[in-house]
Amino acid sequence: MSKSTIFISCGQFTDAEKKLGMAIAKMVKTLTSCEPFYAQDVQDLNGLDTNILEALRGCVGFITVMHARGAIKRPDGPPINRASVWIEQEIAIATYIRRVEKRALPIIAFKHESVGLEGIRSLLQLNPIDFVDETDVLAALPALLGNWKTLQPSGIDLMLQSVKSQPAQGHVIRNLEVILKNGTAERIPDYDCVLELPASLLKHWEGARNALEVKSADSSRRKFRMDEKQHGPLQPRDSRKLMTIAYCTRCADEAEALNPGLVASLVIGVTAWIGGREYEDRKTIVELAREAEKRGDT
Repeated sequence: MSKSTIFISCGQFTDAEKKLGMAIAKMVKTLTSCEPFYAQDVQDLNGLDTNILEALRGCVGFITVMHARGAIKRPDGPPINRASVWIEQEIAIATYIRRVEKRALPIIAFKHESVGLEGIRSLLQLNPIDFVDETDVLAALPALLGNWKTLQPSGIDLMLQSVKSQPAQGHVIRNLEVILKNGTAERIPDYDCVLELPASLLKHWEGARNALEVKSADSSRRKFRMDEKQHGPLQPRDSRKLMTIAYCTRCADEAEALNPGLVASLVIGVTAWIGGREYEDRKTIVELAREAEKRGDT
């Protein structure tokens, strides 16, 4: 799966604001399984605007901190203290993701006590937490992040799993399955997927070829490629088994005789490219076995 990212929408106008944004990013990295995205930390050849839009599009959580930017007069009411225009725009995009794309996007919001209510926020139940000083934000955030420890992308998911198969020649055989899930409201017309695994796991069928196999630059690994030409487009809220390959750990054990215990740590990896984004899943043999055991598939 793609790396889960939490978007940090925090001002960068003052040193205190920048310091707060970086502290929140560090907290996200420490207290959750996600990577933080804070524009202050981004150094990329893409324009900052592109980075921000891409990060918002793919994030699994949204943290916003609204600092005051000064009072404005309104013709239809008393003056109010306005928040950062950038922050308001990012909140609007997050709202679009939730309301129009109908994608789950949990939000943690903080607002300086002097900031007034305007724009799209006047239509939302954002329920921001008021703060006076940046330390108030850092004091309240750890408890709120406790619910975000295992956030995962709610859109596209790529996964590997191991399932039982029929024994062959007295050997226990299992099937490795590559599954692509489309949890979005949009059809996926094109995708490209590559599976790589240690050649020793396929030694039981030495010499056999698969129509999806392509040349690997590493002789110790075998590579298989598949795309929409084999399986067709993926409909919204649908999932598809892209590939099933049988493997044998006993034959791999024999092939790795000089390295006892190595087979359990052998890594299988799958990568997919969809809509300009990269998704991946990497698991060891022992991780696949543990997941199968939890499912009762042993």
